[in-house]
Amino acid sequence: MIGPATMAWTPGTSVGSRIRLQQMSLSNGIRVVVHENRAAPLVVLRLGLQASSSHDDPAMAGLASLVASGLNRGTTTRSFAEINALIDAAGMSIGASSGRHQSSVGARCLAEDLRLAVQLIADFARNPTFPDDEFALLKGQVLNGLRQAENDTGSVAHRNFREHCYPEGHPYRLRPQGYLLSIEGIGAADLRSAHAATFGVNGAVVVVSGDVGPEQVTDLLEESLGSWSPAGVERGAISQPIRPAATRHDATIEGKAQSDLVVGVPCIARSHPDFHALRLANLIFGRLGMMGRLGESVREAKGLAYGISSDLDAGLGAGPWTIRAGVNPANVDAALEAIRVEIDRLHRDGVTEDEFERARRFSTGSVALQLESNDGIANTVGDIILHGLGLDYIDRYPEIVGAVTLEEVNRAARLHFPKFDDLVVSVCGPPVL
Repeated sequence: MIGPATMAWTPGTSVGSRIRLQQMSLSNGIRVVVHENRAAPLVVLRLGLQASSSHDDPAMAGLASLVASGLNRGTTTRSFAEINALIDAAGMSIGASSGRHQSSVGARCLAEDLRLAVQLIADFARNPTFPDDEFALLKGQVLNGLRQAENDTGSVAHRNFREHCYPEGHPYRLRPQGYLLSIEGIGAADLRSAHAATFGVNGAVVVVSGDVGPEQVTDLLEESLGSWSPAGVERGAISQPIRPAATRHDATIEGKAQSDLVVGVPCIARSHPDFHALRLANLIFGRLGMMGRLGESVREAKGLAYGISSDLDAGLGAGPWTIRAGVNPANVDAALEAIRVEIDRLHRDGVTEDEFERARRFSTGSVALQLESNDGIANTVGDIILHGLGLDYIDRYPEIVGAVTLEEVNRAARLHFPKFDDLVVSVCGPPVL
């Protein structure tokens, strides 16, 4: 039975009358956040764990991703075939993944199958065995995917950008999926050791959205996860990288018809006070409409790119600000020059009042749209918790964005988006004769 202290629910927040979050902790400290949504007999669950690619030894890059992918390949209580039979019979979807900041195990199911979903998630997190035969098949799949990535101009350009943008040892330098050489050297025993060392209750969070009451889902979670005791790992601080010297790196792949460009620099963490202003600036520069100013100028007006956009990947550490484009190989230098022109214009003229208001409306509206499904709610709440924003962040968001001024957007853009000559440039495409 769950003790009284365990069942002390804390009221959460609401967006209008649609979103209400409630939270508590299991007896072992695992945090639970529940959104009760009776609109349809469906439930989404996400278990987030602090194990992540940031804990990978560079020589074994991709290990955390392999661990996550192998969680469902067999446990101490179920074979892979038995697991698949249960999932198919219930018509549920369930899986696991690992990224730069956390690993997660999640399920989407009918409300009547919630107990099974919770049991499977707990079994995957607690009891994987990583059978040798299944690991061999999984490793082959991963290696095949990496070989395909090595023949993809966009993947190679982005990999080279990361490697020249972040210093040795920084977790944002490594590809979470690993590399051919690192994956080749990993065995099933490495997965067992990594799981034992990194999976545990420290910082673990379960987010649930759907046709279930908080008491019901917590009873089920307590049964399956409440006795789980390994500490796992603590999420360490991510160092602020020294901004690299501006460099250009070109790679070639025979037989390709397109070149891909990645241009950027380490930027800011999600917690930086300029985040919201800078996000609005990036929306204007390379996201909204036809992909912002970049799309309107480089693609539409000048015809120099098949597609182009910019992205602010602010995480727990200083994620990169990047500009990505696919171009005709003959237009690489012209496209880069057109990007230079737009960055110069941003620094010189700033953004207009009309652009600013449009970006604010979009930003507020996009968050509301993310909350229209159980998946969207679970993902949004998980992200809020990961970045320590507080459950009332959903309520506060319109006010936060509404308080940003045009002057702050222009100041943040000039401060954090460097001039072109201070950026790292990565290009991959066919040889140009």
